[in-house]
Amino acid sequence: MSSSSKRISVAGLPVASVLITALMLAGCGYRLAGANRFLPGRIRTIAIPPFENATTRADIEQRITEQLLEEFIRRGRYKTQASPDGADAVLEGVVTSYVTQPVEFTARGKATRMEVTVQARVVLTELQTRTVLWSQDHFVFHGQYEVPEQGQTFFDQEIIAIDQISRDFARTIVTSILEGF
Repeated sequence: MSSSSKRISVAGLPVASVLITALMLAGCGYRLAGANRFLPGRIRTIAIPPFENATTRADIEQRITEQLLEEFIRRGRYKTQASPDGADAVLEGVVTSYVTQPVEFTARGKATRMEVTVQARVVLTELQTRTVLWSQDHFVFHGQYEVPEQGQTFFDQEIIAIDQISRDFARTIVTSILEGF
């Protein structure tokens, strides 16, 4: 075989095949989580007004709204504010359900562990075009907490659980919005 008829290969594959495969993989859309931007580049400021509360649980909407603001700030990519005035997009929501129920009991029937379930509707709208950029009609979050036999009250433990649920809620919403899930 003459040197002019030899094929150049990488690990036994012709270079042309390796190049074609590499080009195909580069264009297939695979990205590392968090590396892409789901929102249009023109979105720089997101308004997050207080969520509405359609439940009987006071303050749940306030805690969720605060955690959403903090999560966007923590991510550092977007400026946030409470008012839609001057914002590029607005993130609005309604807490539609708040339920607590016992899930563990003592031998005497006293609850020792409670579960909290929070549901919400959330929508992110670009203000200039009124285009819905992201929405979720049925976000559901669960959290459990211990009911102390003495010391802290049921109410104290419930507040701790609500704070944790609010953080998880905010983290999931922001991740979904920024990564397009």
